[in-house]
Parts: sequence; structure tokens; C-alpha cells
Amino acid sequence: MSDDDEIRIDSMKAAAAGDAADTDQLHELGYPQLLHRGLTGFKNMGVSFSIICIIGGVALTYSIGMTDGGPADLFWGWLLVSGLILALGAAMAEVCSSYPTSGGLYYWSAKLAKRNAAAWAWFTGWFNVLGQIAGTAGASFGASFFIVSFGVLEGWWTYTTDNVVTAYIIATVVLGLVVTFGRKLVGFIGGLSVWWHTVFALVMIGALIFAPAHHQTASEALTTFVNGSTFHWPVYAALLGLLVGAETYTGYDASAHLTEETKQPGLAAPRAMVRAIAIAAVLGTLLIGSLNFAVQNYASEAAGTKTGNAVGDILVDAVGVGFGKVLVAAIAIALLICVNGNLTSNSRMIYAFSRDFARVDDGRPHPVSRKLSEVHTGSRVPRYAVWVAVLGACLLGVLNLWSAVAFNAAITINVIGLYTAYAIPVFLRLRQGENFQRGPWHLGRWSSLIGWTAVGWVIAADILFVLPSTNPVFATTTFPYTLPVFVVVIGGAALWWKLSAHKWFVGPRSLGTPDELAAIERQLRETETAVDAPVAG
Repeated sequence: MSDDDEIRIDSMKAAAAGDAADTDQLHELGYPQLLHRGLTGFKNMGVSFSIICIIGGVALTYSIGMTDGGPADLFWGWLLVSGLILALGAAMAEVCSSYPTSGGLYYWSAKLAKRNAAAWAWFTGWFNVLGQIAGTAGASFGASFFIVSFGVLEGWWTYTTDNVVTAYIIATVVLGLVVTFGRKLVGFIGGLSVWWHTVFALVMIGALIFAPAHHQTASEALTTFVNGSTFHWPVYAALLGLLVGAETYTGYDASAHLTEETKQPGLAAPRAMVRAIAIAAVLGTLLIGSLNFAVQNYASEAAGTKTGNAVGDILVDAVGVGFGKVLVAAIAIALLICVNGNLTSNSRMIYAFSRDFARVDDGRPHPVSRKLSEVHTGSRVPRYAVWVAVLGACLLGVLNLWSAVAFNAAITINVIGLYTAYAIPVFLRLRQGENFQRGPWHLGRWSSLIGWTAVGWVIAADILFVLPSTNPVFATTTFPYTLPVFVVVIGGAALWWKLSAHKWFVGPRSLGTPDELAAIERQLRETETAVDAPVAG
């Protein structure tokens, strides 16, 4: 036998031993290995990076900053928010390293709470699920917006709400099919997303630097403050401008929700989460800076007079209509990749949350929870959970036909819901102090400082997102509906908890002994050749 053969055999044994160790770790946390563990750390990072979607996120929110704060707030505000988000992501990653499960945040909250663990898990889970559904809706809306904008530039159609919503529904459903039937595509798209977002971000940055005949001066691009809001307070406008970064940096909890599909998750998933944020921070800084310098007609581009979007207009004015179309199409594809990542992450969260709803020892049937916690044996995908995520996003999209204000309020729930879900386990970890059992990836002596910085930022961001952004505040078309919608949604979860759920929801719980969990896995393997034969999680 050759040395190459020995190396190959040793590598295969090492891989098998690693897979067994990952399964044993999941058994210790109380769950069987039903999802396919085939993602590398790079592909895990790719999913989180695709949901942050740097070129799509900046493209959708840049116009906010042009009005609220201008170039100075866009650039320096982005740097400030990036640092705060990196602190939040690092604090989350430390907890993820200790508890690598698909349930992620709500599981962490239950394990870290000193008292009322089930209640902490319940509310964290609902914040997370609702935030993710709204996040899918936001990404789908962004993709459909740029698809329609591309069609407008080509002369195929005009910009109408009907066209946007039609593209929205088609894109969401098609990507739902991809997530349902394309298990191998999840990892492939996750890896592709890193290159797509990075390469096209660099192409866009390069085009904005070299193509325009005219650039703004450094003073105009980096220090000019603009208060184009309907409020007269510059500080208030500057605070609203921070939402450009806050709205872009969401969804990196996907790294946690994909831990049961990731190899060596205690190290790979935390690293993936932090790296996704760090790469996005660098690219976002360069992209916003290049956009600031490439502005040709501030008032016209801020209004989106050509494409309906400020970034679209800047690209067309700076690099020409032909190449501008290419970049608009690249943004649309980036946002479609983002939708794919959102649906993947959201479905895993719904799956994990549902398997802890589906108790077998309280005499209740839990038919919905059982369905949502099923894994299809052929694809190892929680298919019912995928389509709940698709349906939730589609319903939010249809709201846009009724009221753009209502839809925008629903989308804002994405940020508030996710940020709050992010902060709760970090806060509970801080209360644990030295009693917290660290995983292989941790922050050492910086845990406390970074953690409290993260919690403080989330409190500030949640307040920012419910503040009115347009005057008059109490007019029907400009009223800040975010807070009422948020109160209704979370109030419903609180009412459900008070009237019923507190009697039967016990939070994350072990689904059996290691031998019992192994038996569930054997049952899955024995039936994998059957068609459409689901096994309960």
C-alpha cells in the first residue's frame, strides 16, 4: 500500500471520528442527529454572509442615510455600528460554542437562565422566529425591487406595486422549492454567496472609483452632514441615519441554526459568525465610501428618479446605463441568495422550536408541532418548516398590496425581533458570570466588556427602530406603526404563554438517552430509501 493510500485512509478515519464526536456532542445536548452534517465552516459562514447581504443591504438602505445624516453619517455611522455589531456577534458566538444546536438562541436562553427557563426560551424563540420571517420578507422585497428596476431599465415594464409583489411571490416560492429539494444546494449556495458578494462588491467599488468623470471631494464625501428629514433636530436625523447599518447587519444567527449540519460546530460555527460580520464590515466601509465619492447629483439620486433607488441611480449615473444594468442585476441576485439563506435558517429554527413543542408525555397530541419537527428521510430537510417560513414571508409581501406603511412596519419587526433575540441569551450569559461553561471558542477576560456593550447597543437600537421617522407623526400615512405591530405580535405570544403555554411548554428538553437517540437515527437510516417517509424529530 502506498503512502498516499495510507494518508487517504487515515483522513477518512479522522473524518469519521470527527463526525462521531459531533453526534456525541449533540446527544449530550439531548437531540438525535437527523439533519445531514455536511457543511464546512466556510459554507456555514457563507449562509450568514449571504443573509447580511452587504451589497443588497447597503443598496436598500443607503437612501435613508442620504436623507438622515448625509455622507458623514453614512460613512462614520457605518463604522460605529459595525463595531457594535461585531461585539454583539462575538458575544453570541461565545454562547454558540457551548451550545451548538439548531434551536440556537432560545436553547441558549433556557440553559443560561437561573430561573423561569421555559419562559425565557419561549419569548426568545418567538422573537427569533418572527424576526426571521420578517427578514425573509425584507430580502424577498429587496430582490423583487431590483428585479423590477432591472426590467424598467430594459424597458420591459414599468415600476408598479403589482409588479413588485408578483416578483416577490414568485421569487419566494421558487427559492422555497430550492431549499426543500436542493439539500446539496444549501452548502453550494452558501459557498457561492461569499464569492458573489465579495467579487461584485469589489467590482462595484472599482467601477465607482475609476469610471466616473467626476468625484466628490473628501470633505463632501466624508464630512458633509445633511438633514433632509422632516424633523429639525440634526442629532435626531443623525441617529436615524444609523439605521443603515442596523438594518443591514441581521441574520448572522444562521451560523448557530446550522450547527447541527456543520462539522466541528463548537469551533466552526462561532468563527463563521464573527468572520461573516467582519468581512461585511470591511466591504461595507469600502462600498459606502465609494458611493459617497461617486455621487453625481445628490438630490436626484437620493430621490431615485431613474431606477426608484438611490444606489441604482448612482450606479447608472457613475458608470453608464449598460454596466449599471449589470450591477443592478448583481444586486438582485445577491438578494435572492439572501432569501435562500433566510429560508434555510428560518426553517431550521422553526424545526428546532417545534420539536420542543411536540411533547409526548403531557397527553396532548400537538399535531402541528409534530409536523413541523419532521425531517424528510430522503433529503434530511424539515420540509414542513420550510413552507411555514415561505407562507409567512408571502403573507407579509401581500400586505404591500394593501399598505406600504403596514408592510414596512412588519419588516422593521425583523430587526427588533432578531436584535432582542440576540441580546437575551447574551444578557443571561453575563448573569452567569464565572459559572458559564465556556466552549472551545470564547472571549476570555473580554467577555464581560464585550457582552455589556452588545446588550447596551441592542437596547439603543430597539428604541431607534420604534421612533417616528417622518413628520407629522400622527398622520395615517406617516404614523410609526412598528411599535403597535410589535406590541400586538409579542403581546399575543405573552397571552398564549399566560393562558396555556406555561402549563405544557418546558423549553428545550432531552429527547432521550444516548441509546434512545441512536435508535432514532438508526430508524432514519433504515427508512432513507423510502419515498416521502418522514420521521418525527
